[in-house]
Amino acid sequence: MTAAASAPVSGRRVRASEPEALSASVVLSPQQSVVALLGQVAGGQLYGAPVGALNAVRDALRPQARLAAQSLAGRGWLPDSCAPIPPVADVSVARQAARLRDMPAAALEGELQAADGSRRSVLRWQAAADQPRRWLNSMADASLDTWAVAERRWRAAGPLLDREIRRVGTAAVRGGMAALLNSLHPRISYHDGTFTFASSRSQGVIRRSVGARRLALVPMIAGPEVLILSFSRPDICVVGYPLRPSSPGAQATVGSPLATILGPVRAAMLQALRQPMTASDLAAAVHCAPSTATHHLRQLEAADLICREKSGLTVWVSRSGRGDELVDLLSG
Repeated sequence: MTAAASAPVSGRRVRASEPEALSASVVLSPQQSVVALLGQVAGGQLYGAPVGALNAVRDALRPQARLAAQSLAGRGWLPDSCAPIPPVADVSVARQAARLRDMPAAALEGELQAADGSRRSVLRWQAAADQPRRWLNSMADASLDTWAVAERRWRAAGPLLDREIRRVGTAAVRGGMAALLNSLHPRISYHDGTFTFASSRSQGVIRRSVGARRLALVPMIAGPEVLILSFSRPDICVVGYPLRPSSPGAQATVGSPLATILGPVRAAMLQALRQPMTASDLAAAVHCAPSTATHHLRQLEAADLICREKSGLTVWVSRSGRGDELVDLLSG
């Protein structure tokens, strides 16, 4: 697993009407948020989670929970044996903690021994290698302590989680899954069944194909920059990504199928591009700052919904054929 959460309910599965026929699920699994929050508390690498929430988690960690928390202080690899349960369906933090306590110590010990040298040499995993049973119990305690703080925020995010479920469902049945997947996080892009993302380690750009596997989309409440990816299992791929807040801009498009999939700002941009426009005129048309417009244009371009062409000092933006098709499809 590579890393950069109400009462549980059943996972929502949708099948995309795309050429690659992705089988995708939105899964409400708070453990991914718990792991991401713990990593920020232990390592000081902030991904946009509120400082007050991180301080509250830090204060809530009991002494026996701090051993495991220290191992999460850096980006990158997390042993599969102590990673969150693969989210085939919604999984509570209590169940995650019980799994950790029941796991044989030999499972974690064997995985650490089998890891490549660069992973074994990382000092933050030394405690887990030396005392695997104690470490697994500590991780269970750390998960429960973090959840005691984060549960209120998770429940408060219920309307946004419900909106995300509708957004993915709409994308699946209206032919907009590729565009949605390209909107999940600035560090990842998707095209024809393959995700491309910038590694947090020294490997540069990494590409991973979904193939015939199921894709689990796990919205998280651990900050707008956090990202958790897992492509190691033969049956499921996991993308943990930030839950999007409500946008105050482009209110005219709110509630439309296009806005449900892309978000109101990007939907407004596509709708405004009835003819080519300069990037600055487009930003003015959707009432956002040029820097904000540039960010959204990059995501639309990654989804192959727009084309950008530079003429002298001016950047012209136009809809691509795929963008025209998506607007036509979701405006009917």
